[in-house]
Amino acid sequence: MTNPSLKKISTINDEIDIKLFLYIAKKNILFPIIFILIAVAGAWIYLRYTPPVFQTSAIIQMEGQFQATRILPTAGIYEEDIARQLELMRSDVFLQRALSRLPLDVSYFSKGRVLNHELYRNSPFTVDIIVKDPSIYGIPVYLDFVSQENIIISFTHRGQSKKYEIHVNGPNSLPEMDIIINVHNFNMIREEQSLFSRNHFFFVLNNPETLASVYSRDIKINVLNPAAKTIQINYQGTNAAKASDIVNIIAEEFGMYDLEKKTESANNILAFIDQQLSLLGSTLTTAEIELENFRKEHGIDDVTITPLPMLQTRIADFENQIVMLQLEKSIFSEIEKSLQFEDEADIFRLIAILSGSEFRGNISGMLRTLQDQLLDRERLLYEVTAESRQIEALNYQIEIQKRILAESISTLKANLQNRINELRGKIVDYESYFLNQTGQYSLVEYSMLQRVYSINERFYNQLVEKKAEYSISKAGYVSESVILERSRTPGRPISPIPRMVYVSSLLAAIVLGLGVFLLKYLFYNEIPSLHDLLKYTHAPVIGVLPRYKSDIPPNQLLVLKKPKSLIAEALRAIRTNLQFIDNTPGSKLVAVTSTISGEGKTFFAMNLAGILAFSDKKVVVIDLDMRMPKIHKGFNVENVKGVSTILSKIDEIEDCIQPSKVKNLDFITAGPPPPNPSELILKAEMDELIQYLKSKYDYVIVDNPPVGIVTDGMKSILMADYPVYILKANYSKRMFIQNINRLMTENKVSRLSVVLNAVDREYSSYGYEKGYSYGYFYGKHGEELGYYDDPHSTERKSFWWRLIKFRK
Repeated sequence: MTNPSLKKISTINDEIDIKLFLYIAKKNILFPIIFILIAVAGAWIYLRYTPPVFQTSAIIQMEGQFQATRILPTAGIYEEDIARQLELMRSDVFLQRALSRLPLDVSYFSKGRVLNHELYRNSPFTVDIIVKDPSIYGIPVYLDFVSQENIIISFTHRGQSKKYEIHVNGPNSLPEMDIIINVHNFNMIREEQSLFSRNHFFFVLNNPETLASVYSRDIKINVLNPAAKTIQINYQGTNAAKASDIVNIIAEEFGMYDLEKKTESANNILAFIDQQLSLLGSTLTTAEIELENFRKEHGIDDVTITPLPMLQTRIADFENQIVMLQLEKSIFSEIEKSLQFEDEADIFRLIAILSGSEFRGNISGMLRTLQDQLLDRERLLYEVTAESRQIEALNYQIEIQKRILAESISTLKANLQNRINELRGKIVDYESYFLNQTGQYSLVEYSMLQRVYSINERFYNQLVEKKAEYSISKAGYVSESVILERSRTPGRPISPIPRMVYVSSLLAAIVLGLGVFLLKYLFYNEIPSLHDLLKYTHAPVIGVLPRYKSDIPPNQLLVLKKPKSLIAEALRAIRTNLQFIDNTPGSKLVAVTSTISGEGKTFFAMNLAGILAFSDKKVVVIDLDMRMPKIHKGFNVENVKGVSTILSKIDEIEDCIQPSKVKNLDFITAGPPPPNPSELILKAEMDELIQYLKSKYDYVIVDNPPVGIVTDGMKSILMADYPVYILKANYSKRMFIQNINRLMTENKVSRLSVVLNAVDREYSSYGYEKGYSYGYFYGKHGEELGYYDDPHSTERKSFWWRLIKFRK
C-alpha cells in the first residue's frame, strides 16, 4: 500500500504508458472522426472548385548538321553551345514570336455553375477585333445571342457597365473597339444558353505585348541530357489542347528561328564580301587600263620584258603581304565601327567576319566574353528594372569590355599599319635598286603597273573564292534542332488527382488526430488509476470506487437503492479497511475532504454512512461545508437550520438532528450560509458538538469543505479517527497529491487515508487493484455493472448504445 520512493510530480508525462495512451485515444476518438469528415469534405470541395491542370512536354535535340563541312571547314563557325540556345528559347523575344503563331490573342470561355471552361479551338464563334482603347485588354466581354442576327455584348470598363447590341457577321464600331463576331454553330450556342444563362459565353482580349510574360511563368525549358544535347520543353495549363500546342509551336519555331539566324549571319558575310568585290572590281579595271595604255605608249610586248627575276619576285611578295595586311585592317575597322555605333552588336556576325584572320583567336575570345555579358544583362532585365544595381554593374562591365576590345583593335590596327609602312619602304628600296641596275625607267614603271594589277587581281580572286565557300556553307546548313518527341494532347490532368487528394486528406486527418492524442497524452495531468496514484504518495489507499457511466442525480444515497451493486461492495471493502487503521473500542470520527469541489466527497460520506448503518451502527452525517452545502440535497430536505445555527447558538443540537430513510442513519445539514464559517468552526461549540454526537453515535461522519480551497475543515481532520481524502480519477490533478503529502508531513495527519473515486474499470488492471476494492470487477466476464446495475440485468444493448458507450 506504500511506496518506498516517491516519484517527482511533473506537469508533462515523461513515461511511455501504452495503456494510458489508448485510454486517452478512446476518450477522444471523436477528434479523428471529425477530422476525417472535415478532410473528406474539404477534399471534395477542393476537387469540385479547382480547375484541372494538364502538363505537356516536347523534346528537341541540338544536332548541328553542317553538310558543307564535307567540302569546307568554314561551316563550323556557326556552332553554338547548348546553354546559349537554352537562354534563347527562354527569352520573351523568342516566346513572343512563337506564341504569335497560335490563336491566343482572344480567349473564349463558357460559364459553368462552378468553373469557367476555355473553348480553345472549340468555340462556336470567333471575333475579329481592332482595339481602339488598350485598357480593354483583360476585361471579360459577355455575349447574349438573342437571335441569329443580333448579339448583346456587355462588359465593365473603367468602373462603368456598358452594353451594346451589334450584328452577327458584320462590322460593328464601338468606342472601345471595332468588332466582327463570326458565328459557326448557332445551335450549340442556343442549347448552351438554354441550359445555363443568357450570358453563358464570354471572351477576353489578351495584350499581345504581354502575352509572352504571361505564359512564360508556366513554361519550363531545361536540359534533359547534356551528353545527347537534348532539351525538354514543359508547359502546365488548364486547357489540354492549348498546352499541347504551346510546346509544339515552341519546338517548331526554334528550328525556324535558328535557321533564319544562321542564314542571316551567312548573308551578312556575303554582303561584306560583295561590298569588297565591288570596290576592288573598279580598282582592278583601272589598273588593267593603265597597264594596257602603258604598253601601247611604249610599244612593250611580253618578249621585250626582261626584268630582274629575283628582285621583282620579292617586290611582288611584299605587295601581296601589304594586301593581306590591309584586308586584316579593314576587318578590324568593321568590328570597331560596329562596337561604336551599335549598342547590341551581332557578335556572331563579327566572329564570322574574323574567320581566317591571323588574330581571330584573341579577338573572338573578347567578343564571346562581351556576348556573355550582354546575355546576362538581357536575362536580368526580365527580373529587375534597368535602374537596378545589378544592371548598372553589368553595364559598367560591358563598357569596360568594349573599351578593352576597342583598345586591342586599335593597337592591332597600328601594328598592321607599321608593318604595311615597313613593307612599302622595302619595296621603294628594291625599286630604286632595280632602277639603278637596269637604267630603263620605262621598264620599271611597267613593272610597277603590272604588280599593282597582279595584286588586285589576286585579292579579287581570293574574295571570289571566299564568296563561293560561304555560299556553299549557307546552302549546306540545316537547323541544329530536331524534334525527337512531339507533345500529344493529354487525357488526364496532373493536378488535382482525386485519389491522391483523398489519400493525402485522410492521412493529414489521421496524423492530426494522432497529434491530438499525443498532445493530450503529454499534457495529461489527471490521476488515471490507482497505480498512478501510488507513485506519488505514501498515504494508504483504503479503497477504489468504480466510475458509473450514466448520469445520476447528485449526492444520491445509492447504497439504499442498490445494496448489491458494485459501489456498495466497494464501500463495504472500505468499511473493512477502516478497521485496520484504528480498531479500538468507542465512537469514531470520520472526516472526509478533498482538494476541490466535484471530486465526490459528499457522495462518499453519505454512502459510507449508509453502509455503516446497514451493519447496525448508529451513524450521523454532519455537513460542515457551510459555503457550498450539499447534504440536504442528498436527503431531499430544506436547509433551514443546521451546523451554522448550532454554532451560532440559535438552535439546539437535538433540534437540528434529522432522521433519514435508513435505519440508524441521521444527519445534520449545514444550515444557512454564515458570513464567517471559519470563525464558527474554530469555536469551542464545535468541539462540544462533536463530543455530544460521539456520545450518542457509533460513527460521526463529517463532510468537510475542500482543503485545497479553504482551511475550514482542518480542525475536524486533525481530530478525526479516520481522516479520508477523496480523489477522483481522470478529474483530480496530479498536483493535488501534494496536499495529501503536506497533510501527512507538515500537519502530522498520520492516519490520513485515500479513496480513489470514479476509476474507469476498462483502464485499471484487475489484479493490481482488486486488493483495494472487493467486487470492483464483480459480475460476468466482459460485462460492466455500474452504481445502479443489477447483477442479472445484462441484456444486449443496441449498436448505437455500445458505440456511444465506447466513446465514453
